Amino acid sequence: MNNKAIGRRIKLYRHKLGMTQAQLAEKLDVSAKYVSSIERGISNTSLNKLEKIGETLGVSVTALISDCDNTSTNYADSEISILIKDFTIEQKELLINIIHVLIDHF
Repeated sequence: MNNKAIGRRIKLYRHKLGMTQAQLAEKLDVSAKYVSSIERGISNTSLNKLEKIGETLGVSVTALISDCDNTSTNYADSEISILIKDFTIEQKELLINIIHVLIDHF
């Protein structure tokens, strides 16, 4: 599993709730520094802690870890979907154009 991808996912769901790292840390009974290190992919966390994070954020462990294996062909698919879910048509068109530029560049 890619800890950075899992951390990004946790941060994404935390932001969607308008929750700070300190607020999440308080609910998990850990330090904000620890939450920060998880979100940056520096610290591993146990399955039990992931379950508690998921409960606190209102998502399943599966939502936190799915597509987080960077050897998978589906790597980050659901994360991308979550990120662009609320985009307007114009934002999606801009993103498509940016992706095309990146494809042409590589």
